[in-house]
Amino acid sequence: MGPIVLEGWVMSENSFSLIVALPGEEAVAHELQGDAITFGRSPENQIQVLVAEVSVRHGQLVREGGSYRIVDPGSTNGTRVNGQPVGPQGIVLNPMDRLLLGTLVPAYFVPSSMLAANAPAQLIATIEASAPRAQTKTAPVTAAAVAATPGVRPGVPLAAPVPVASGGPSTVKLDQVRAPGPGVRPAPLPTAPRLPVMPVAGAPAAPGISAPQRPPGVTPVAPLPAPGAPLAPAPARPAAGVIPVKPVSGSSTVPIKRVAPSSPQIPLPKKPGE
Repeated sequence: MGPIVLEGWVMSENSFSLIVALPGEEAVAHELQGDAITFGRSPENQIQVLVAEVSVRHGQLVREGGSYRIVDPGSTNGTRVNGQPVGPQGIVLNPMDRLLLGTLVPAYFVPSSMLAANAPAQLIATIEASAPRAQTKTAPVTAAAVAATPGVRPGVPLAAPVPVASGGPSTVKLDQVRAPGPGVRPAPLPTAPRLPVMPVAGAPAAPGISAPQRPPGVTPVAPLPAPGAPLAPAPARPAAGVIPVKPVSGSSTVPIKRVAPSSPQIPLPKKPGE
């Protein structure tokens, strides 16, 4: 291919441009000239990118053969080429490569001849359409892992999870709950320990059930009276000022009156010689 004439000046076939698309702004194409081109947030760089995600001296483009090698000596948010991280060793760029400066600024390495024949927006749309999309990798599940899973049988489809709406308390309908499959036993419910039932004094024992032995120190409870039966009279309380005396065997209680403090005292008889 011979030289390409563009607007009155000659451009070799190995000339490239870097299209930088700042967020919210129109894409800008930078002609790559020289053997070493720096880019970053500082105005001292040949390509200035005024975004906080880009470091002051983010990286460098070094001419190598008929292309450029992009080098990232250690920026804060890194640089990627087609999703591959760039390190100090760098990566040799190919035409129509997609770069990512930091985490927000995409850039596109295109031949200047294609930029002369197409608008930057058209080149960006073409590169974005052909860029590989990130796919979520899942590990294969072996038959041994399925067999080792409790409650799962090979060949039996699993029940779909019940959708839960975010942002509030979740509810599950009864028709969405499936009965456990064969071989799956529900967990037993916890039960409280049973306490021994002590027999009531005078109550008949149930037929076929032997009364348990009463532990030492436990007093049996007196049976309650039948409904409608008269209650036993309460023991009479002694009158005020009367001290009950324990009766002698065969005798009754004789109350003894207290001496009032205000009553006159009776003098005791004196002994002879006093």
